[in-house]
Amino acid sequence: TQPRVTVRRLAASSLVLALGLGLAGCGQDPVDLEGRSYTSTEVYGHDLVEGTTVTLAFEGGNLAANAGCNTILGGVSTDDGTLEFSSQAASTLKACEAPLTAQDQWLTEFLTSSPEVSVDGDTLTLGDETSGMTLSETG
Repeated sequence: TQPRVTVRRLAASSLVLALGLGLAGCGQDPVDLEGRSYTSTEVYGHDLVEGTTVTLAFEGGNLAANAGCNTILGGVSTDDGTLEFSSQAASTLKACEAPLTAQDQWLTEFLTSSPEVSVDGDTLTLGDETSGMTLSETG
């Protein structure tokens, strides 16, 4: 006699399999940015001050970010596909014109908001098309 497979048992097995596959895909591998530097090519959700770009440099588990005046510094990780500061971000304290000061504040708020992070070749993407940026590796 063949074992009888009921629709209920088949549905339950399918659900367990789907949940298992879903959980396996939940955690993303960290993005390796160590030793890499980037310059913005597109910024979404903020108009950069004319003549400025965003630069990011990753070294020794730290990020140095600049948008035309002060440098934002801090330890970061890319666990689960997001950029996470391991402590409060710090900044240099240059006196800047008001638009650059506002831009520094915007960049700090954006980078500390845990934006999504992905790398495709020499292109780094942070956030999304509503609030984010695309950057190109500078070497």
